[in-house]
Amino acid sequence: MAAHIRPAGLEDIDAVAGLLNERMNARIPIERWRRILDYPFRPPEVERGWLAEDAGRIVGFMGTIYSDRPTAKGIRRFCDLSSWYLLADYRGSGVGDDLLRSGMAKPDVTYQTMTARRATGRKIRALGFSVLDSTRSLFRPGANPGMGGLRLIADETAIREKLTAAQRQRLDDHRGLDIHHAYLESDKTGTGTWLVWQRKLKGAAIAYHEVLHASDLSFLSQHASAIADCVCTGEAAVLAVDTRMLDECADKGVVETIPLARWYRSPDVAPRDIDHLYSEVLLLDQKLP
Repeated sequence: MAAHIRPAGLEDIDAVAGLLNERMNARIPIERWRRILDYPFRPPEVERGWLAEDAGRIVGFMGTIYSDRPTAKGIRRFCDLSSWYLLADYRGSGVGDDLLRSGMAKPDVTYQTMTARRATGRKIRALGFSVLDSTRSLFRPGANPGMGGLRLIADETAIREKLTAAQRQRLDDHRGLDIHHAYLESDKTGTGTWLVWQRKLKGAAIAYHEVLHASDLSFLSQHASAIADCVCTGEAAVLAVDTRMLDECADKGVVETIPLARWYRSPDVAPRDIDHLYSEVLLLDQKLP
């Protein structure tokens, strides 16, 4: 068996989606697997992932989900690493490591992965990755009475009026995915933040409203408890915020260890500029670990 590595193209989408559905996770429909190769915000010049191929047969895959995002340093290219899989017969041969390295070979790209297993974490640490976050802060509604004074705007037309052109593009890039948007603003100051979150049940049927993005992280840091009161209603729920998103001096709520650490490697992007948009978790409708 002599597999070689090559970039995935448009013609490979069906075969890769079928492989991942059959061998990696059959609970994820083929239509959803297709998204990680054919997502609406893909820059046109990039590959659709990397393949291990043996005599024309696809035996492995490494997903590379690219996006161009604004950061404190300007627009930067990101790549969310996804769905590293190799058929059992080829494991231990070095092909899997070649596949992994191919997926993270561009020096000017910020790489991230939010779902790496511990063994994968050890491998990518050796390839220059660092832990992006290992804890999150939980805020329960009603924990700090009297800290309200926020107004939640849920109507999309009204939200769009509050956003910049770049933010409206971000909203449009994620249209059709199972995530939630709102604009929250202070009655006193008129300041606010656009908030994007995902709601998933975890543990003892607790609804985690996991913050994916906030346009103003300082506003989120200052008002996290009040935001929980606005967002986490009518059920047993918490607002969950990765610790890096909060100001250093902010109330951290109840700090919880993330079961699988988030990882990143970047030439110049700070951890605080790395959020959960444009990721496999959203395209596949998974839970964040």
